[in-house]
Amino acid sequence: MTPKEIAAHYDAKVFDSLDAAKSAGFELGETAQPRNVWNKASAASAIVLQLVQKKKSGEAEEIGLVIEPWRVTGCYKTTDNTNHNNG
Repeated sequence: MTPKEIAAHYDAKVFDSLDAAKSAGFELGETAQPRNVWNKASAASAIVLQLVQKKKSGEAEEIGLVIEPWRVTGCYKTTDNTNHNNG
């Protein structure tokens, strides 16, 4: 599977730059700079599996991957990023 397919499989948003993820309110996490396409997919899989655990534990509300030609970065929105207005 490609990194985009891996993201889709785990319901993770896909961004094409770190700035795009930050602008969407995501916090950046682990980054991998694989040497080839196969390692890129493997890195994306490892990163997204860690993010899935964050989501399952309630630490993250949404998860995502920033997929750039030379690196893959995990990102997530914490549950604290939700709007808590009282009325």
